[in-house]
Amino acid sequence: MIKRFDCLDIATSDLAGTGSIYENNFDFTVRRTGNSDEATIELGDAQIRLRAGAAVADVLSSSGEGLAAIWLETDDIYKVAETLKNANVEVSPIRVEANRRILAVNPASANMVQLFIFDRF
Repeated sequence: MIKRFDCLDIATSDLAGTGSIYENNFDFTVRRTGNSDEATIELGDAQIRLRAGAAVADVLSSSGEGLAAIWLETDDIYKVAETLKNANVEVSPIRVEANRRILAVNPASANMVQLFIFDRF
């Protein structure tokens, strides 16, 4: 059903400081474009995204810094949506964004972790 891990989002209030931790302690290359509220660490064909600002404000206020979301890729988002609904997992309607069909799983159905599952078209 799921073919690969795609991305892990980390919420932070200090993007530069968090980036330094990953660079200095783990020897990762952290890429940030301009003054954006996001930095990316490439790990093979997957990513860790460090996110700050408005994009993660709700996460920071409710849960604090740390894991914000896990992104998983599938070949057939409609099959995944049907399987999850049949298992009484609460999911949002599929949305389309950047050539991907994205299904958000309610965190209450995933041990309070925000899961996004997508396929590409």
